[in-house]
Parts: sequence; C-alpha cells; structure tokens
Amino acid sequence: MSKGGVLFVTYGNGHLAKVAPVVRALAARGIHSDVMALTLGQHQARRLGLEPLGYSDFLHLVDAERALAYGRMLLPGNSHPDVDEGESMAYLGINYLDWVDAYGEEGARQRYAAGGRRAFAPLRFMDRVIGELRPRLVVSTASPRSEQAAIESAVARGIPSMTMMDLFALPHDNFRRNTVFADRITVLCPFAHDNLLDAGLNAARIVVTGCPAYDPLFEPGQAQAGAVWRNRLGWDSLNVVLWAGNLEEPAANVPPEFLGAGLGRLVETRLRQWVATDPRVALVVRYHPNQYHLFDDLGPQDRVYVSNPTQDPLHPQLHACDTVVTQTSTVGFEGALIGKRLLALSFSPWVINFDFDYGKLGLGESIKALDALVPTLCSVPPERQDRRAFPPPGPATPRVVAQMLELMET
Repeated sequence: MSKGGVLFVTYGNGHLAKVAPVVRALAARGIHSDVMALTLGQHQARRLGLEPLGYSDFLHLVDAERALAYGRMLLPGNSHPDVDEGESMAYLGINYLDWVDAYGEEGARQRYAAGGRRAFAPLRFMDRVIGELRPRLVVSTASPRSEQAAIESAVARGIPSMTMMDLFALPHDNFRRNTVFADRITVLCPFAHDNLLDAGLNAARIVVTGCPAYDPLFEPGQAQAGAVWRNRLGWDSLNVVLWAGNLEEPAANVPPEFLGAGLGRLVETRLRQWVATDPRVALVVRYHPNQYHLFDDLGPQDRVYVSNPTQDPLHPQLHACDTVVTQTSTVGFEGALIGKRLLALSFSPWVINFDFDYGKLGLGESIKALDALVPTLCSVPPERQDRRAFPPPGPATPRVVAQMLELMET
C-alpha cells in the first residue's frame, strides 16, 4: 500500500481482466496502483500478476472482532472454494458491520434478510479505505456495492474518479439509476454511450474508449495458444462449440426445471447428445467462474472438455472454438469480437428478465427454444450486418490511460 497513486476497486474475473492491462500501462509510466480485488477477484488478480489488497487488509479500520464475528455468522452459504475463508469473513463481516453502525442490529438484520450480500453498500468503510490510501484517482468497475461506494466517497472528497464500463448500459442496468457518478465514465461502444445519454447522464462525463479487458484477445499469442490447445485435443478438423453458461436465479417466470443449474444442465445434456451422435463436432463446457462448482459433473465423454474457469485461460479456448453458446455471458461478446459465431439463448429467463439478448444487439443469433439449438448449430450462419455494439478499432488500454492521466492532472 502506498499513498498518492491510483486506487482500483473491482470484483471478479472479468472485471480484473480490464483492470490489469491498465495497471501495467500505468506502471510503465511510473505510476503506482493499489488494486482492491474483492472476493473471487483476489485469485484472478494474482493469476494476472498483481498484488491485490482485500477487505482483510483493512480490518484495522473497523472493530475487527465484531466484524469477524458477523462474517463467521454469514459464512455458511456464502463461501467459495476459490476464496480464502478469512477474506470471505472480512468481506461479509465488514459490510454487515457497516449496516449495524448505520441502522442498528435490527436494521442490519432486515436489510440482509431482504437483499443478502448483494444489497451491501459499504459507504463508511470505503471512505475509511480512501482516507487511509489518499489516492490521486479512484477507479472502479460499474458494479454496485464496494465499487459504487468507492466512487461516492471519492466524489464527496473531491478526488478525481473514473468508472470503467464493459457492457452496454441497457435499461435494466442498475448503474443507470445511481445518483452519484464518477467524473469520467469510459464505455465500450457508441451504443453504450447513447444508452447513458438516454438515462440522463451528462455527455461530458462519457468517453467511448472500448474496454481494456478485450485487448489481449487480439494478441497473436492468444490465437496461437488456441490452435495448440485444439491440436493437443485432436480437434483440428472438428466444429468446436463452447457452452458458457450460468445459473438461472429465482423469478416468477423461471420454470422449476430451469432454476439454478437446471437450464445449464439441460443445455449441456442436449449438446453432449449432439456430440455423441456426430463425430464431426466437439464441445467445451465452461460455466461462470463464480458458479462452476454448483453444476453437476456429467462425467467424461469423447470430444467433450469441461473447463475449470479459475485455472484454464479463457482466450485460448475462445480462439480454439468456432461457436459460442451463452445466456448473457461476456464470453459470448468476446467470441463475437474475434469473429466467432454467437448463439444467445433468448428463451432463458435470465435473458428475458434483463432484456439482454445478443441476437437483438446484432452480435449473434437468438435461439428461441432449446429444441432449436442443435438445428441452428447445424445451419449456415447469417451474415452480420449491425455493428453498433462493437467497440472502436484498436486497443482500448491507451485510450483509457489517457483519460486517467487527464483526470490526475486536474
């Protein structure tokens, strides 16, 4: 930890992917960064060569004994095999303690009962962290909770701030409903820029830069690594499909057979059946890094590879595949960026409830029913026409860094 540099606050794998290249670019200019990587972000940050901070590094800013007691109380059902138990307890306990200090024991209990950890908003704690580190610039991803709390603290303190967005700012996005925004918001594409304008944001805050997370996709070594990986599996002549799935969360329109891992299992089973009957195809199964351990292992099968997303690098596998099937995962968008065919499960309640359909966005094809999946995979893909959701050409990292340097000069 040091004072006077850049403080990044970010959650899991995908968000760290856009932070890491920026941190490295700043370091090349002699600018120090502290990366507060939260929950699963710790593991990913270390994989990317960073030295992350976590909630446990700031226990001295709170009543640590009380915080850890609350964290121990909340740990059952909130642990993850890739997150250190002590870090989980610190994260859960400090957030809960923030509520207790603000609303009392009963108020904290009611808030947790209503929203769980997803409702955390640690404004007091993040303000203490920023007060201790005294950064020249605070940068977050566009998630709520700790990231938004960091931005609100920076704004209140008059410290320059930036939010890095990686998606499209669609109407469902809670980011649009914030009441406090960073001084600068870097966005993926003109489509996202216009969506934020429609939400009432000041155009002076918004800059179309693209997203640094996607820059490594275009490095020659990634495509080469994908070719090597595919060759090692003996899949050079096959049509390779990557299934990038996630859990379906409870909602009124979620059928029991889709709930939780249900839809993922149905899709995987259907794809496995297709592979078993067609020797020309192969399948990569890659569930969300936060959730992969919640999906049953359907066992080994010829021409099926089950990826561990916390160990297997994504980009070589993306380059190795021909088609990506997903609900709303950014893995699908990354595939589209490098020219892969993208099939979006528009019958997924998750897609419906968030109105996030890659087919509607012009990035892929909408699959309207499970029975349509394999026939579509066997069909000739249509030519892509709409480019409005694609980022500007060239790497995003230099453009984002330029915005940071401008803010730091102020």
